[in-house]
Amino acid sequence: MHGIVLKGLKDFVTAEYDREAWRAIQDEAGLGGKVYVPVTEYEDADALNLVDAAAEATGEDPPDLLDAFGRFLVPPLVETYGVHVEEDWTGLELIANVETYIHEALRGKQLSTYTPPALSAEWVGDETVKVTYASERELCSLAKGLLAGVGDYYDEQVEVTEPTCMHEGDDRCELVVTR
Repeated sequence: MHGIVLKGLKDFVTAEYDREAWRAIQDEAGLGGKVYVPVTEYEDADALNLVDAAAEATGEDPPDLLDAFGRFLVPPLVETYGVHVEEDWTGLELIANVETYIHEALRGKQLSTYTPPALSAEWVGDETVKVTYASERELCSLAKGLLAGVGDYYDEQVEVTEPTCMHEGDDRCELVVTR
């Protein structure tokens, strides 16, 4: 898991709750005191254990927590990877191009073991992009939050639906984003 996601999770928890909540969540996850650096890669288990501990501590369902976190994470991601984003893009154009311009750049980094989820995106109308998500992490709720967060970031009204989902036995998630 890329460090920017784990650092973002810490920032999300401390913004929504406080630093003590973050410390308690880290302790519950067995990761007390661990520091997450955005440019470093970490075990997927860290993120999954932290999300489980955060859900337990807050009483939120993990999908709802991941969705809210995804929305929160968009501004720092755009700030960090904005060099790969065209200035005149709309939110839907960013979504349609995230695999080509951002994930492929991250996969191509020398010495990197970072494995972003397999995504494909295609326009299925003038105002609709279908994103196909596949990852053994099965963090489709985070992906839905990120997609909705892109709409928020670009001040575009978007609806995200999920006609197929790995949690329902499908081999991938299809996320349909309509403006």
